[in-house]
Amino acid sequence: MKINKEETISNINGKFIPAGIRTFDSKNRITIGEKIIKLISLQAKADGFQIFYSEEGDILLRPMVSIPSKETWIYQNPKLLDSIRQGLAEAKQEKTEKIDNLEEFLEDL
Repeated sequence: MKINKEETISNINGKFIPAGIRTFDSKNRITIGEKIIKLISLQAKADGFQIFYSEEGDILLRPMVSIPSKETWIYQNPKLLDSIRQGLAEAKQEKTEKIDNLEEFLEDL
């Protein structure tokens, strides 16, 4: 996804909870801290962050997960993605059928 630096996003919603105070280190970096990393790890296996900043100087870090380039075609096809999600939901509900002849089944698709 290409991000336009000039684009303004004004629909960021959510409840923000204070998570401590951090100071800059000698190289002007700020660490997030173990507590926040653990919370993020519980929600998603983030490997990066999308950064937002407001006119007031507030900064929001949104955890992001990378998708391998060979899998992006799935996310670029909304019908296929919906079909996969529906199939996973049905499998979770044990709404599955046993296929005796896989080759014949695939030919019929």
